Amino acid sequence: RFKKMRMRTFFFVLMTIAGLNAFAQIKAKDVFASAPDSIFPLLTTNNRLDCIDLIENNMKATVKNKMEQKAEMTALTDSYLCIRLSAKSTAELKVLNDSVFCLINTCLGPAPDSRISFYSKEWKPCNITFPLPCAADFWTAVPDSLSRNARFAQQSQADLLLIQISADKESTDLTLTLQTSELSGKEKEIAQKYVQPLRYRWTGKNFKR
Repeated sequence: RFKKMRMRTFFFVLMTIAGLNAFAQIKAKDVFASAPDSIFPLLTTNNRLDCIDLIENNMKATVKNKMEQKAEMTALTDSYLCIRLSAKSTAELKVLNDSVFCLINTCLGPAPDSRISFYSKEWKPCNITFPLPCAADFWTAVPDSLSRNARFAQQSQADLLLIQISADKESTDLTLTLQTSELSGKEKEIAQKYVQPLRYRWTGKNFKR
């Protein structure tokens, strides 16, 4: 039964790839299935197809990657997917419009740190820039009595800028979270209270905070 599922999916993917230009709306699973091997070096084509098959059949979408480690697709909608590639990395794919999507790769150690790339439906890089904010942008106002420690915390974060980028399943918004786990003592305590996530909205051409 599972082999039949895979064959049906493989046929579907071939038809989808051939017809991507004929349809206005792209789907997250289609571009994931058609990705060049260099985009997901830990996954084989069959790994990706199996994950789609399993999650669409309400089964746990877990496979073994090329390093014999567990990979799992944890979410799939028409416009969004999230997959844990290994114990130390994840990827999110978010469709932004009928021809552009973004791919967010996150390294999970020592704290989550993300990189974002933009592609056309044919996996051609798009000329879209996403300048990352500086550490101070995440901070709300702090009392004068804590300002010295806050300045030290901001400098430490600027020296090791770790920002997690997360896509929203339902909208085209992104959330950026400045990591505080690498701080210590009073600086960490203050940062955890006064550092807030930033929200970015897709305008149709780029993201605006």
